[in-house]
Amino acid sequence: MNPAENERKKVTLKVKDILKQKRWILLFTWILFIYGSFIYFFEKNILWESVGETFFKIFLLLVIILVNIGLGKKVFKWVNFKISSFLESSLFSFGIGLTIFTYIVIILGLTRLFNKWIMTLVLLGLFIFCYREIEDVVHQIKMKWRSLATLKLSFFEIILLFILFIQIIFNLAGANTLPSSWDALSVYLPLPEKWIEIHSIAKYGESVSLPHNITILYAVGLLLKDAILAKLIHFILGIFTLIGVYALSRKYFSRRVALISAAVFYTIPLIMWESTTAYIDLGFTFYTFLAFYTFMNWVDSHKNGWLIISAIMSGMGIGSKITGFLYAGILFIGIIIITLLNKEKIGNISRNLLLFFIIVVLSGAFWYGRYFVLTGGSPSSLLSYLGYILKGGPSEGRYFAVPEVATTSPLISSLTSYLLLPWNLTMRLGRFPGYGGGTIGFLFLSFLPLLIFSSFRKKKIIKISLLFSLLYLIFWVFCAPYKRGLVPIFPLLSIMVAYIISRLSNFSKFFNFFLSFIMILTFIFQIFYLSPDKDQIYARMLVFAGLKSQEEYILQAQRRVGSFNGYSLFKFVNERLSSNDKIFIVNESRNFYCNIPYVTRVSSLNENPLEALKKAGITFILVNKYLEKINFGGSTNFLKEIEENLQIIYNHY
Repeated sequence: MNPAENERKKVTLKVKDILKQKRWILLFTWILFIYGSFIYFFEKNILWESVGETFFKIFLLLVIILVNIGLGKKVFKWVNFKISSFLESSLFSFGIGLTIFTYIVIILGLTRLFNKWIMTLVLLGLFIFCYREIEDVVHQIKMKWRSLATLKLSFFEIILLFILFIQIIFNLAGANTLPSSWDALSVYLPLPEKWIEIHSIAKYGESVSLPHNITILYAVGLLLKDAILAKLIHFILGIFTLIGVYALSRKYFSRRVALISAAVFYTIPLIMWESTTAYIDLGFTFYTFLAFYTFMNWVDSHKNGWLIISAIMSGMGIGSKITGFLYAGILFIGIIIITLLNKEKIGNISRNLLLFFIIVVLSGAFWYGRYFVLTGGSPSSLLSYLGYILKGGPSEGRYFAVPEVATTSPLISSLTSYLLLPWNLTMRLGRFPGYGGGTIGFLFLSFLPLLIFSSFRKKKIIKISLLFSLLYLIFWVFCAPYKRGLVPIFPLLSIMVAYIISRLSNFSKFFNFFLSFIMILTFIFQIFYLSPDKDQIYARMLVFAGLKSQEEYILQAQRRVGSFNGYSLFKFVNERLSSNDKIFIVNESRNFYCNIPYVTRVSSLNENPLEALKKAGITFILVNKYLEKINFGGSTNFLKEIEENLQIIYNHY
């Protein structure tokens, strides 16, 4: 053995020794950080207990993850379905496990067993049931971690990993704060809170019209802990989508392409914002991306097992968001095309289509069946509901209330607008009101046009990804032109961008260096400049480290951003009113923080307002006068008729 090899071996051994002591190093670093922070912030209120709260929520999140991976692995073991790759095995196991877990929670809701103790016992029982599989997963993670010591990475790859690490920490810190986004406070958290209150998933308000596979997981977070755990569940679904992007790219290309595609996807400003909210888009994207991934595995292997998993994931996507019908429909078309290209018999095509269709229906029809039952079993009402996908939104237009993203938007009102659509989507950096970060970044616009050249479309996965994305985009343009609706195809677009960049890098060493430098600058620019919540990163990190309270953060964030999240208002309401009071909330749907009984509609209000309010037992009225055009709770004209009976006790503005 020559001296150079000897020296390299010594360095490797030293790295291994350091990794063996990683627990003590991390603990020592954390103690230094806490005490250093204490010295810096010693005049302020240091919230030591919040650090324990944060770690406890992360612990619960890890338990949920391990239980679902273990559950999926056990299913694969029962059916003797083997997956050689550790990443793929963990990814698909988590998807299948989450499917089973979701329906277990739904069954608890149907049987009126929706309470904390039952949920805790179920989770504990599943952990014991899947203990061997969980133990195997933990062991494999340890082995993979140890193998990192001998992994050879280029400087560019190390930078990409560092960028991903920074973004994950920023998103984790954002997810670890109290919710403040519109839909989270109006639908995705209040609804499961009501389910928990009545221990059932019975009909509540207008939200019966939505599929709730992701919302039901938020109910688990609320049952086990609080709204922050619910946000962390959405965050982790984004992380598993990130893992999926890396795994698919690694399988078809190289580690470099995989890291670029992962960095492209996870530094999209809209993805950054979604990762810190309790919305449903990342959960929906997780299922639909897995459906595509397993579809590609079926294309390569012709094993029906992959087609079955793709159908299950498609069904879960349909049960998460109604646009899942589009995703499943595109895959349905894909099955026909692939089987025809393989010159298979008509019988095989019919069998594959029937298999896919039946499994999609079985795994995705629950919420639609529930809607059918709760609306009185009217076929016309169900058909009207499914017509949502053709109209681009519910009839009352609530979800497209912002003119900039409405279906009548100037963005798509003329031929010129169609041609300029990619430019407008990318370069209009402002955020859409009520929809968080609307920024996509400019990597897609910079590189995807190169796909017009056939030399960039030689790979089968690129061809299929491009066709799939174009079909989805055409539907989006005509039916649902709001930026958040594009999230499901971001993983595929990111993979195509990474592939194009890798091809361009092969031209010369100089071009490779230039592109690498530009990519690093772009990622840094998107993280620190285009990020929708860049002004809140520091405050979130303080909360994550236990140096700022959740309440202090959300009150300061509301004042800084100038938006309404209702926290200070409902804090006043909860402290001053009793459970015997009842509030009529007008023109406001973000009522998650309200702990006092409330209604948003009162019958016969326009006929005799005062009598109607007395009959409904209303003791207080809360009005958001700034949202009268959207009209969430009905007209405020009735206030003029009863003005002499009203006394203002609190003005939020």
